[in-house]
Amino acid sequence: MGKDLKGKELGVGLNQRKDGRYQARFTRFNGQRSEKNFVKVTEARSWLNEQRYLDSITATGDMTVDEWYNYWIENFKNGIVKDNTTKNYKQRYEYNIKNEIGLIKLQDIRQLHCQKILNNMFDSGRYSNGTMELTQITLHALFKGAVENDYLQKNPAENLKLKRRDNDNEERRVLTRQEQKIFKEYAKNTLYNNAYCLVLETGLRAGEVGGLKWSDVDFENGVINVQRTILQDAQKGGFYFGTPKTKKSKRKIPLTNEAVSILNNQKMLQCKLRMKSKNWNSYWDGLVFTTVNGNPVGASTFRSMMIRIVKNINFDRQYNAQNGLYEEFQHCYMHSLRHTFATRCIENGVQPKTLQKILGHSTLSTTMDLYVHVTDEQIFSEMNKMNCDI
Repeated sequence: MGKDLKGKELGVGLNQRKDGRYQARFTRFNGQRSEKNFVKVTEARSWLNEQRYLDSITATGDMTVDEWYNYWIENFKNGIVKDNTTKNYKQRYEYNIKNEIGLIKLQDIRQLHCQKILNNMFDSGRYSNGTMELTQITLHALFKGAVENDYLQKNPAENLKLKRRDNDNEERRVLTRQEQKIFKEYAKNTLYNNAYCLVLETGLRAGEVGGLKWSDVDFENGVINVQRTILQDAQKGGFYFGTPKTKKSKRKIPLTNEAVSILNNQKMLQCKLRMKSKNWNSYWDGLVFTTVNGNPVGASTFRSMMIRIVKNINFDRQYNAQNGLYEEFQHCYMHSLRHTFATRCIENGVQPKTLQKILGHSTLSTTMDLYVHVTDEQIFSEMNKMNCDI
């Protein structure tokens, strides 16, 4: 029976250290000893009870996937990894994993169960490659945690096969120079035109654009200081600021002359919006991009406006088409504009290592493999060099 520093009994497995912290410890059914220190005795007792419960249902083989997931997400992900990462894990578990295997005992999960989840997603035709990949990542991370904590001997989500649709375009959407010109023309009179144009000049992520403050813009030295991202979660009360995606994501981006002009235009637009609005939300003052009432702009809002822009392009094309035939303008999103920026940089001779720093990537391979694309016009331009006489 452990005691605190005053001699008061705390219960089996609990004691207070000389530095004032409370220590909880117990021996698992497999003989492994576990212990953890806490500031409050209530936290230590709660952790100890939870560990004993998990250990007991593991020893009898009764722990379900649901029970392990709830413990894993709370103790190994919440507040430890990026909020967006945790959000992705939660969404994929709730929407794609829980109903399939949540009530199955953890010890009974096999690779075929995990593979079936991915196969069903593919067969339904409702999910993109990206969503299926996130589900695969979630499955692997979930059961990797169980292996690392000795609840499973091997990861049942190892070596899963992901089916891909033959008509899926594996490359990310990149606008050609002509498409970029058309998109900007149609976006010109929309509320978020300046945001779209800024991404095409800087390669900012959607969350970085939404989280950009005027204090981050150094007009004198001609740079943007990327400091944060805007996130949205109803359970956390709506919008809130988060740290950038990786350590490399905190960066300085030099401003082109066009980018400076875009930001000046946005400053004037924001002043007009503030004057017109009767319900301006001053809580978010300082943000570069806001709604008509001064609220933050989330990725979904940027996306919705872009969908509308593309629909307008195709409506006009269809109206002006001869014989009812027209070339459809494929949908694009904020990340498409980031990809387009990266591709334009390489086309214009920007060094890959420099582009890596501008985009905020941890590795050069990420920059080159995912964000730089060879357009048809670039292929023809390069091949024309073969026409030169030797």
